[in-house]
Amino acid sequence: LQEQSAAAQDAWIIPEPALEKLGKAKRYPLSKKVIEAARPLTGKPFPSREAAEAALQEALGKKAHMAKRILDVMVHTRQTSRQLNQAAWQEVAERLGLDPALGERLAEHIDDEEALVEILKPACAEVLPRLYEQVDHQVRLLQSDTWVDEEIAEREEHIRIKTMLLEGKITEEQWGDPTQVPEGISPRVWREFIDAHRHVRYRHMLQPRNLQKSITNDRNLIAFLKSYRDRVRQELAQPYNIDFRIGGPSGREVSRKYGKPYDTVFTRMLSWAAAGDGEEGWEIYIPGSTIKGAFRKRASQVLRTLWGESAKTTRMLQRLFGTEGERGLLLFSDAYLMDPYDPERAWCSMDGVMMDPQTGRPVEAAKRDYLFAYGDHLRFQFRIDLQDVGEEDLEALSVLSYLLQDFQRGDIPLGGEKTSGLGWVQGTVTHLEWVTGDPQGVGETLFGERPLTRDGIWYRLTLEDETAAEALRTFPPLVAEDATPAIEAPPRAAAGFISHRAFGGHCGLLVVEAEVLTPLHIQESGEPSYKVVLDGGPVNGWDFFSMAPPEAAQRPAQRTYALPSLSIRGMLRHIYAIASDSRTPSSDLEHLNPVDRVFGWVGHGPNQSLMGRLSFSFGFFDAPELAWFKVPYPYGEWQYTGTEWQRVPGRAARLVQIAKTWRLFPHAPLAPIVEQLEDFRPDTVQASYCRAILPGARARFTIRFWNLDDEELQRLIWCVALEPGLAHKMGKHRYLGFGSLRLHVLPESYLIDWVRRYAGKPEAEWKVPLQVDEWREPKVVKHLSELRKVLNAEQL
Repeated sequence: LQEQSAAAQDAWIIPEPALEKLGKAKRYPLSKKVIEAARPLTGKPFPSREAAEAALQEALGKKAHMAKRILDVMVHTRQTSRQLNQAAWQEVAERLGLDPALGERLAEHIDDEEALVEILKPACAEVLPRLYEQVDHQVRLLQSDTWVDEEIAEREEHIRIKTMLLEGKITEEQWGDPTQVPEGISPRVWREFIDAHRHVRYRHMLQPRNLQKSITNDRNLIAFLKSYRDRVRQELAQPYNIDFRIGGPSGREVSRKYGKPYDTVFTRMLSWAAAGDGEEGWEIYIPGSTIKGAFRKRASQVLRTLWGESAKTTRMLQRLFGTEGERGLLLFSDAYLMDPYDPERAWCSMDGVMMDPQTGRPVEAAKRDYLFAYGDHLRFQFRIDLQDVGEEDLEALSVLSYLLQDFQRGDIPLGGEKTSGLGWVQGTVTHLEWVTGDPQGVGETLFGERPLTRDGIWYRLTLEDETAAEALRTFPPLVAEDATPAIEAPPRAAAGFISHRAFGGHCGLLVVEAEVLTPLHIQESGEPSYKVVLDGGPVNGWDFFSMAPPEAAQRPAQRTYALPSLSIRGMLRHIYAIASDSRTPSSDLEHLNPVDRVFGWVGHGPNQSLMGRLSFSFGFFDAPELAWFKVPYPYGEWQYTGTEWQRVPGRAARLVQIAKTWRLFPHAPLAPIVEQLEDFRPDTVQASYCRAILPGARARFTIRFWNLDDEELQRLIWCVALEPGLAHKMGKHRYLGFGSLRLHVLPESYLIDWVRRYAGKPEAEWKVPLQVDEWREPKVVKHLSELRKVLNAEQL
C-alpha cells in the first residue's frame, strides 16, 4: 500500500550522539553552553550544509566559531517520503470486502508498519471466514478439470522434447523408438509424440525454424489454457455457482457459506468480444460437437438396428459425419439462446443423495448437487449446413430427415445425466434454405417442382416453419435388410453385458401416473423457502420440490411442483434390486448384478462404467393441494402394529428388512405425533416443518427403456405397476406414514417396431400398445411374498 513520493530530498542532520561525543572529547571539548545551544538543532533535516551552518551560527551567537566543529560531525542523507497508494488500496478493499473509509487512517500512519497492522487486523478478522471459504472453493476447483492441467503438463514436455532436438540431445537412433525415452520425459508422452510425428524423418525434425515456431505455438497454447482455466475457476467460485449446505449451531443454518461448487454446471463460454456493457462475459451455449455427437450416436444405433454391423452402415456414418482426413456431409454449429432473457433466473437445482439400502438413510458422502437450466425461455438455435449434395447422397439425406424427426419428437438427448431426466429436448425446424446452380438437379428430386428464386448465378428455395418440416418428411424411407431388424435380441458386448450400440429386444416408453395416498414431502433443493429464528436458534420451513432456482428470493410465487427424476429412479431401483435379488455387489463389467445391468453402474478404473437402459423424467403435478405439517423429533418410540400406532417409550424405530439387506417402510396412516398446521408457524426447534402434497394429487412421468430382454421388461413392469393393493413409498418421514403413492401405467405406453418406424409408417403403426397385464409376471420377482406383505397398502 506504500507508494514512494516522486521526488527524493537531500538532508543534512546533526546526530545527537555525535554532539554529545564532542562535549566529552579529550582535547578541546565543547562547553556545556555550546552543547545546550546546539541541542535543539539535532535530528532536524537541513536542505544543505550552508543552511545548517547558518542555523548553527545563529544559535551559538558569540561562539559561532564552534560551528565548524559541529558541522564536521553532520551526516548527509537522502530522504524519501511515502504516501498511501490509493489505487492499490481501493483494489484490496474491493477484492477482500474491506471498508474503503479505512484509507484515511492508513494514510496517517503509512510510514509505521506496526500501526498499519493494528488498523488492518480487526478489519481483516471480519472478512477472513469468507476468504477461507473462497480458498476452500478454489481448492475444490483445482481438483476439477484435471484435463487442463494434464494438457499443460503434456505441452511442457513437448517443448522439452523439441528443445532437446534443437540442442542435439536426441539422436537419430532414439528417434522413432518408443523404448528409448529421453531423460526427463515420461514414456507415455514420448510414445504419443513419436506416434504423432511418425511420418516425419529425423533430419526434417531438426529444422530449427520449424522447431522454434512449434515451440512458440506450444507456449502460446499453454498461456491460453492457464488464463482460460483461471477465468473459469474464478467464475465457478462465484456465489451463484455455490450450492446450499447445512451448518452452524445444531446444523440448522442453511447457507452458501457451507456449500461447494455444484457438481454439474451448464456449459458456458467466455465471450471474448465486448458485450453491451463494455466488458467480457459468460454465455451459456451448447457446443456443436455435443450436438453432432448426439446425432451421430442416434444414427449409429438406428442404422445398426436396420442394416446391422455392415460396410453399408460404416460408409453411411462416414459420409454423414466424416472420418479421419475426410469431412462429413453435415456441419453443426454451436447453439445459442434465441432471446436475451436472463438465463440466471432459469437455473434449477436438484439434490442427488444415495440412500443406504439397509437403513433407508441418506449417505451424505455420496451426495451430488445439480444446477441445470429449465423453462420456456431456454430456446437454443443452431444450424446444420450441407455442401456439395449430389444424387448419390439421397439415401444419406433420408437418414438425416429421420434424425431430424427423432429430434423433433425428443428422442435425441443432449449432455449428461440422460438416465436421470436431464438433456431430453425437443427440436423444431424453423428454416430450410436450398441453394443450387441447377434448378432441375437433385433439388427437384428432393423438394418437387417448387418455384426457385434467381440469386445471381444461384437458384434459391427458402421454406419456413411447418412448410420446412413437412418438406423433410417427404424423403424416401429407410429399408431394413431383409425387411426385418438386423438385431432382434439385445446386442451384447464381448464382456457379456448388453450394449447400447444398436436397438434390440424390447424398446419403448412407459407413461406413468402417480396417485398420492398419504401426504407426500420431497424437500426442495437449495435454500429453504421459509425461515424464522426462535430462542433456540433458526428454524427452516421446507416447501415441496419444484422446478425453481436454488435461491429462495428468486423463486416464483406460482411454482411447478414435481417428483424429481432422481427420487423416482432411486425408489424403483430399490424395488428392482429386491425383486432381482441383487445382493452381490458388481465387481466389473463382466460380473454385473441384475439391477446394475439395467440401471447402470460405475466402478473403479478406466472403462469400468456402463450407462443404464432406463431414463426417468420428472413427474409434474397438475394443481396439487398442499398443507404444512409439524413433525417433532425424536419419534422412534412410535410403533405401527399394522392396524394402529402405539407409543412405546424407550424403544427404537421399528426396522423392516428383506433378506437382512434392504429396508422398506410399511404403509401406514400418519402417526399421532404428526400435526397438520394452517401455515408455517413454528413454536419449537425440536421439530421438522415441511409442506406436503395432500392425498388425491396426481403427477405424470415417463420411463424410456431400450434393449431389455423378456425377463427384464417383466420385472420392470412389476416393479412399476406392482399388483392390486400394493403401493410405493418415497420422500421424507416415510416411517411416520408420509409418502405412500400408487403408480398406474397408462394406455399411452408402447413398444417400438423399428422397421415400421423408419419405413415412413404413421405413429399408430410403429407404436405397439403395451398391455401391462400381459407383462406383469410375478414369477420373475424374487422375495415376492415379503414384498407383497411390506408393500400392502389396503389399510390406507
